[in-house]
Amino acid sequence: MESKPGNALTGDSKFTVRGADDVMTAGPILNTNQRARCIRAVIHAEEHRLRETYPILGHQDLLGLATFVACLVMMATVATAYFAGYLIWWLAIPFMALPISILHELEHDLIHDLYFRSQAWVQNVMLFVIWFAKLSLNPWYRRGIHLKHHSVSGQEADIEERLIGLGLPFGILRLLVTIHPMAGMLLFRRVKRDVPEFQPWLLVLLSVPTYTVFNIIWESYFGYLRVQSGWTFPYDPALLLPAAGWPWARDLTVLLILPNVLRQSCLVFMSSCSHYYGDIPERDVFFQNQILNHWAFLPFQLFCFNFGTTHVIHHYVINQPFYLRQMVAKATLAEMRQQGTRNNDLGTIARANRWSLIAGTIVSPFRARTHKRQLTNGVPVFSSHVGTRDFSTHTPLEM
Repeated sequence: MESKPGNALTGDSKFTVRGADDVMTAGPILNTNQRARCIRAVIHAEEHRLRETYPILGHQDLLGLATFVACLVMMATVATAYFAGYLIWWLAIPFMALPISILHELEHDLIHDLYFRSQAWVQNVMLFVIWFAKLSLNPWYRRGIHLKHHSVSGQEADIEERLIGLGLPFGILRLLVTIHPMAGMLLFRRVKRDVPEFQPWLLVLLSVPTYTVFNIIWESYFGYLRVQSGWTFPYDPALLLPAAGWPWARDLTVLLILPNVLRQSCLVFMSSCSHYYGDIPERDVFFQNQILNHWAFLPFQLFCFNFGTTHVIHHYVINQPFYLRQMVAKATLAEMRQQGTRNNDLGTIARANRWSLIAGTIVSPFRARTHKRQLTNGVPVFSSHVGTRDFSTHTPLEM
């Protein structure tokens, strides 16, 4: 099957779609701008229907504040039940992770200015509380790199997603970045090399309060474990820990550190699997995400508010609260599949998040390299050690 030349940057190329389930097709897509318009039309129509049916959706500030307070109450309830002995530690961790994961969604909505738009002080109070509940990246710094993510998604300049492993080949580094909330620092050097304006020192400096708390509790907890198990080494700082501090380190780890590790790991895994990277056209939303709703991902989806299923919707319409995105999902995902959006492309990690099979060969998970973008007649060509991908004139692989 042949494809006709076109401009990949504007989405005008004449491309071939073989269906949403044919996730391994390397061929470009027909009129992606038109497909995106159809998808957005369904999202807006479904939102309008829901707002007409449920007038309470018009009270967006109230719903955001109510969700914020409810999450804090849930966290206090879990902590109280744990301290009272009604909740064992291995249940307290996931039960605490659930409201924190919803707070993360609220933070994301606040970054997009969806609540209290005219009352910045309310936004800042909510962001401050969420910041310490998550013990993570400074949310005011995150606002900058997240908004940039929407304009450069899947490209080298996508700092936010690259710091959680997007584009990395499967291996120890990617696993470490997924599991440990601070492991993204290991990627600072390579991101800085590709994106000179990235300032790692500013990220760390602005996040010192929460990063310090996280690391003190984390190191203290494992220090106590080393002492109790006899695994200390000469001059181990853990030997200086006072015995009276063990209950504090244990309980804070159960109620704050491990819930956030669980929540963050699930979110990073789903996010880094649902985005594409490196060999996609710039600013073409059709190529940026897939739908990930395979049943095997349900345990991960639980702790990131169904991110894999619905995040693709957010890329098409960014000004919807997280709960409304869930409500429009059924109709929207059906339209997305109809328009050829990929669904459960489970090979994305093995391809280091690349969209395509290049030259008919899967990019090796152990040898994949970052594709360097070049321009041929103003159209991007992406090259790797196994071949090139030209979005101007490309013949789909016959599968």
